[in-house]
Amino acid sequence: MKNKSSLIVQISDISDLDKITKDTKYINLDIINPNHDVIKYFLENGENYLYSDKIADSLGYTYANYEDFANAERIIDLIYTDMPNNLTKLEIARYLYIKLAKYVSFDINSDYEKTTLYNLNLISKVNNLWSSLAIGSVTNKSINKIYCYLCRRLSIDSTIVIDESTKEHLNKLIISNQVLLVNIFKDLPYIKANMQTKYFATYNEDVSLDKKIKYIKSKYNDYYIDSSLKNIDYTKEDCIKLILSKTQKLINVDNITPTELSIIYSTIFTKYCPNYQIKINNLFLNNHGKFHFIMISYNDSHYSYNYRQKTFVKVNHNDIVNNLNIGKIGLYLNEYIPNINNY
Repeated sequence: MKNKSSLIVQISDISDLDKITKDTKYINLDIINPNHDVIKYFLENGENYLYSDKIADSLGYTYANYEDFANAERIIDLIYTDMPNNLTKLEIARYLYIKLAKYVSFDINSDYEKTTLYNLNLISKVNNLWSSLAIGSVTNKSINKIYCYLCRRLSIDSTIVIDESTKEHLNKLIISNQVLLVNIFKDLPYIKANMQTKYFATYNEDVSLDKKIKYIKSKYNDYYIDSSLKNIDYTKEDCIKLILSKTQKLINVDNITPTELSIIYSTIFTKYCPNYQIKINNLFLNNHGKFHFIMISYNDSHYSYNYRQKTFVKVNHNDIVNNLNIGKIGLYLNEYIPNINNY
């Protein structure tokens, strides 16, 4: 039997490379004290290993193959290369927060609360720091690990903590003796839409900072959305369709996943027509590997975004019922479409 201590090796600095033997298969890299020489070594010599992370005494138990490891490190290099010069540590932390969110999304098919038929290979990948970044799909836990790793490599004091009330993973930053709690996972939708963030401590509305890191050119999209929607007659029956048509280009719907899109539109509807009983549901196409899409319902009207036509379209009530009956489309767990589920 192979010696377990040589099969799995924990690497914190360059001297730890001496622990590697011909039996070594699994590498745990220290992401709290990342070493650039170690990363370079494995990029050049690490094709035969699988990779996971190490935080203090806590080890990751899902491993990335070399291809995912190398692809993730290339993405990290691109993130660093695109960073403007002469940023303060706070500005760097904000830049990394925004830039990382542009690369990744949450895949509802990895959420056990929404689907019992989830892909085990996807689950394994989204829970690993490097595979998660390589495929662009994250969980609350993995995105906070990635963000912590990005910060630590640039000497920004970052640790992962858990909110006791929500059990969510957060990043705690200490910059110039100031403690900042940030939640990049919950800010994903707003960053994708170039809106004001909501979870970057007290720096969610700092126009000069966000212009400096090239997040916005002049104003957040909240301003343009408000300008576009403030003159709508919300007493008209078709005002929901009008909201969708006026906002779809502003928030660049084509580049936003349905999960993120549902959060953005829930925010918009709550602000501009709070008295309307609008329901947003998550559905999937059975013949496309559970391709996820959202349905926005108001009374007997149902709208969904058509990615081929690049616009929101009204969906016929009977077509929805028929497609649910024949299994062409399905509902994720705990979803309820008004006047449809009880067909």
